[in-house]
Amino acid sequence: MVLVIVAFVALIAYLASRLSSYSQRADVAERDANQYRDQVTAITKQVGDLQKDVTLARSPGRTTVILEVAQPAKAQGGKKKPAATSTGGAWAAVTWGELPSGKTWMRVNAYGLAPSLEGGKANHVWMEPQSGDPVDIGVVEADQNGSGFAMKSDLPAIDQGKSVMLTTDAQDAKRPGDVIARADLPKLKPTAIAEAPQAQGEQTPAAQNPKAKSGSETQQMHQPGK
Repeated sequence: MVLVIVAFVALIAYLASRLSSYSQRADVAERDANQYRDQVTAITKQVGDLQKDVTLARSPGRTTVILEVAQPAKAQGGKKKPAATSTGGAWAAVTWGELPSGKTWMRVNAYGLAPSLEGGKANHVWMEPQSGDPVDIGVVEADQNGSGFAMKSDLPAIDQGKSVMLTTDAQDAKRPGDVIARADLPKLKPTAIAEAPQAQGEQTPAAQNPKAKSGSETQQMHQPGK
């Protein structure tokens, strides 16, 4: 009986040990499965974001405006005042497009930027809506050739845009700083409204097919009496 009891206790201990081992393996397997699921979710999101970025990068958008640095004003004696910043030759092409949700996106290609700015500052592009605070499109980091790129979606609707600005600000700026160049955004109608006249056989307004305009041109268009 003693031997039987000892053998039985040993068997129970063995089974308990095996059960504990299986439980640990199950916990490890479940943890690995959860990590794998999180990785798949993250990869799927990245692929979706990349596909969205590629689609926006290939889209012509609704319009494109050109931001150019204003020429220095002439001082007394006919001499030009020195440029206020080191980005005197900077300019940017800003493409503005519409999303199916009614929101908009902007793609910025900038050129002639200073590769580095003093004081840890950076070049930003801001969209100014008809109402509310300006929206930061992002930092335009210049490469060795002075070229930079930025893109942002989920912006105000196509009929809510007022202007777009290229500025010099702090890296984490919350509002526009020194404005390098600025251009007004054309007045556009949302796609759903713009397509209604076409369905009735009417011509769309000329504003539905705007040409790229520089900041100086758009400012002249909005001056009184012109």
